[in-house]
Amino acid sequence: MKKIDLSTLSPGAVAHADLYTEGGELLVSRGVTITEKHLNVLQRRNIFEVYVKLQEEDEEIHKILTRDFEELGELHFDDPSHSVLNKPRTAPAPRAYETLQLSKVKTGQEGLLQLLQSDKVREFDATIKDGFFPDRPVGPPLKSRAAQTPDGQRTDAYKAEVKTTYAEAIQNIKYILTALADSKSVDGSIIRNIVESFVRTWLADRSILLNVINLKSTDEEYLYHHSLNVSLLSINIAAAAGYSEKQVIDIGIGAALHDVGMLLVPKEIRLKKGRLTKDEWYEVQKHSVLGLHILEKVSKLPESAPYIAYQTHERENGQGYPKQRNSRLIHKYSKVVQIADVFESLSSPREYRNAYMPYRAMEIIIKMSRKDLLASDLVKCFIAYMSLFPVGSLVELNDHTVGKVVQANELHYTKPVLSIIADSGGSLLSKDKIYQVDLSKNQNLQIIKAIEATKMPGLDIMHGF
Repeated sequence: MKKIDLSTLSPGAVAHADLYTEGGELLVSRGVTITEKHLNVLQRRNIFEVYVKLQEEDEEIHKILTRDFEELGELHFDDPSHSVLNKPRTAPAPRAYETLQLSKVKTGQEGLLQLLQSDKVREFDATIKDGFFPDRPVGPPLKSRAAQTPDGQRTDAYKAEVKTTYAEAIQNIKYILTALADSKSVDGSIIRNIVESFVRTWLADRSILLNVINLKSTDEEYLYHHSLNVSLLSINIAAAAGYSEKQVIDIGIGAALHDVGMLLVPKEIRLKKGRLTKDEWYEVQKHSVLGLHILEKVSKLPESAPYIAYQTHERENGQGYPKQRNSRLIHKYSKVVQIADVFESLSSPREYRNAYMPYRAMEIIIKMSRKDLLASDLVKCFIAYMSLFPVGSLVELNDHTVGKVVQANELHYTKPVLSIIADSGGSLLSKDKIYQVDLSKNQNLQIIKAIEATKMPGLDIMHGF
């Protein structure tokens, strides 16, 4: 990176590139007019030098983000009832709107407009108009303390413990959401403990945390798995973006509760396999607003959690819901969770479609950023830690062996670290025969295609780790 002395920056100048700390924390975004306040804040933090990434550092991701994915065809987002991103999700049967004293809410568009005029929504809209509390990275970035567990040091006992921790977290999420569906109060420290536990795991071994989200669920358990997986993905994206530990935890908590309003969407709409009617689609849109009300039942929540529930389904270009806000009026924590929510939704099986392969889901994420639906700077962070071929997914190499992606290479998005788990004939290798290949260092091997996990049934999720 190129170093720039702070003394050379003057108020009124426009940043012609993103400005970073030496550790990679984003300080000022490209296009922002630098003010005296910016400079004073940096000086108070004892920052007297900022950095600009050199062109070659962003060359590969630029190629990916500007690549034409002809094989995807055109994605259409103007008709929400067609979009796999906006389909309803399974959850416990609600007690109806009476649980939140909303029994007089009407159906369809009229009911959505009615909710958008509620005191709670007016309160949040006023804070959005006046300006968010800080939503940019502040303080020491969590990623500066992260480690990566070396190959061969993950014991069977450790891997079993991670799976057990995940299963226990699912049950706790289920308890929380079920209680909220019954209009009961919930102690937010339960959610915080879950997120803090996974942040500790992330600090020691982020790859295994990305791998564990490949544990999928039955339809009846979908909402719980989705909520936890979105939280784990959001932890990674937030950390990659340079957020501090406190901010990453706050984002993870909000992500775990981002779809809580779906608990009050009628079951017959949530489980409908066919196309939604216009009125049914408005019922689904209500869940972002209802989440604000439900979260009043959760104590000790971060201030950001309601914003995440309210704005996760907004989009950069104003094509989201419930208020069609554009990038400037969307809390950045929500932008983190948006990416996690879309990726997890695409890569999970639903009653009305099969799961997309992780690679395919990542392609769609990239295309959405090109269409200005998702924040491209955060999509870059996601790819840096997840790889274009996501951690935990399977790929075939040009020598026809099969590899499992076990680690991303941050500056080589298409060349992750693999564990070779099957020979060229497709036979699984025994544990002692599995070996690792870093594609960024091996010029003879390259990925020729992604492989459906269903092609290798019975493969344990920890195989190769």
